Amino acid sequence: MVNALREAWRVLTPGGIFVDVRPVTAPLVVEVIIATHAIWSVEVSSYVGAEDNAAADAAVRHALSREWFVFQKRHPFDFEIDCDTAEDLKVYAQMHRRMRAAEIPYETLEMRRRELRNGSTARLRCRRSWMLSGYRKMRHEG
Repeated sequence: MVNALREAWRVLTPGGIFVDVRPVTAPLVVEVIIATHAIWSVEVSSYVGAEDNAAADAAVRHALSREWFVFQKRHPFDFEIDCDTAEDLKVYAQMHRRMRAAEIPYETLEMRRRELRNGSTARLRCRRSWMLSGYRKMRHEG
């Protein structure tokens, strides 16, 4: 990752912005929703990649210590995935390595979705917190 940051520094113009976007290690939230309203939710500790995150943090600290970049600002945001059924969510989770599919209670989710729909269309929404951080390239040679 340090090599990638060194290359980003090399190709950016002076004052250019480097953007780092990563998931936060907080649990994700899976909700049963009708229309846009959550009517039931559960937190699931399913984050994979703590080692990757630690390595990225170390690389950014290294780049800052070398004065390649200076921190500008940080902005948290939620990324949402809507699925019609728990099976749809399971397929999505299996395709993305940062979601530990085995820890998501699919049977419970589907049961709650069917119980709570009460004649309406009930769906599942999976919310994961992410962090967007911006760094500006220093103007001098690093």
